[in-house]
Amino acid sequence: MRYSYEYKLKCIEMYKQGIYPETPEGINTKWFHKTIRQWYRIEEAQGPDALRHKGINKVWIPEEKLDLVSKVLDGKSIKLTAIEAGINHGMLYQWVHKSVKEYIDYYNNERIQAKTK
Repeated sequence: MRYSYEYKLKCIEMYKQGIYPETPEGINTKWFHKTIRQWYRIEEAQGPDALRHKGINKVWIPEEKLDLVSKVLDGKSIKLTAIEAGINHGMLYQWVHKSVKEYIDYYNNERIQAKTK
C-alpha cells in the first residue's frame, strides 16, 4: 500500500507524541507500527522530503554502491546505512551479498591458479 506524503508526516507527528494512528484496514498492526518507526528514522536522517514519492528510480554508479557496501563491511548496520542513504535495506543487502560472493569467487580463482603454477 502506498501512503501519501501528508499521511506519513501526520503519522510521524503522532508517533513523536507517543501515539500511533489507527491501523488501516487489512494491514497488520505490528507491520504498520514498524513502518511508522522507519519513516521516523528516515525523516530524522534525511529530512521530511525523503518521505516523498520519487518519480524515477536513482541509478547508482558502482563507486556509490562500493561506498555503501564498504560501510557495512566495516561494521555499520545494513538498516542504518540504508536509511541514511535513502534506500531499501533489502537492496543494500543484495549489494553486500553480491560483493562478498564476487570476492570469494575471485579469491578461490586466485588460489586455483596459484596451485596450477
